Amino acid sequence: IGSATYVVEIVGFSHDDRADGSGKAGLTFGLKDCLNTAYQMNSSDTNDGGWGSCALRATLRGDIWNQLPSDLRGVIKEVTKKASAGNSSSTISSYTDTLFLFAEKEIFGSTQYSVNGEGTQYARFTTSNTRIKKLNGSAADWWLRSPYSGYTNRFCIVNSGGTANSYVASSSAGGVAFGFCV
Repeated sequence: IGSATYVVEIVGFSHDDRADGSGKAGLTFGLKDCLNTAYQMNSSDTNDGGWGSCALRATLRGDIWNQLPSDLRGVIKEVTKKASAGNSSSTISSYTDTLFLFAEKEIFGSTQYSVNGEGTQYARFTTSNTRIKKLNGSAADWWLRSPYSGYTNRFCIVNSGGTANSYVASSSAGGVAFGFCV
């Protein structure tokens, strides 16, 4: 991406539903560490519309996607990801994505700050040390797609110690460790 090279790791096998209805994607990959740049989920403190409406999703679908090598883009499968609608809603919406952030439940296997129904835990993330990601060489907090339940201005994160927490949506301190499926 850009001039940087990133390492990916397998986080799950036959975990994600392909958006075209043809079954499960064979492999789910995730960045081993965060992109070299931190991002905001939104420019203002809102989680209204949840993952589907957030600025970071648009960045992943546009600028980040376009920087991936064309041969990689050619094998990435669209999958269906679920997330709450945000704005204190418990409604779960489905989204078609190529690059995505993980949900709190997909990382921790349970929900502490988000609503239930955003997926199931990936095999890779069963202990706190497997959840620690670096940004420019240091352990960092990184964004999840899950809006913080009961709040209108926060999204969930994994903190630098590998546990659950949250940030206001406009925080520019959040690392990005996206996933994708082939």
